Amino acid sequence: MIGLPPGTKVFLACQPIDLRSGFDGLAAKVQQIIGADPFSGHVFIFRSKRGHYPKPAKPEPKRII
Repeated sequence: MIGLPPGTKVFLACQPIDLRSGFDGLAAKVQQIIGADPFSGHVFIFRSKRGHYPKPAKPEPKRII
């Protein structure tokens, strides 16, 4: 279980994303598609093309975990 601070938003991608791009590529998708700052402290969850593998990305100020 991940404890989230109050006010944290969780964004769930409805369309599949190519997860081979890594976290840098996913951060770029957050900026391009959602228009959000990937280092805002919110959680972004992407799904694979098959839809069976979600990949959460919770950016920290200096890195993405």
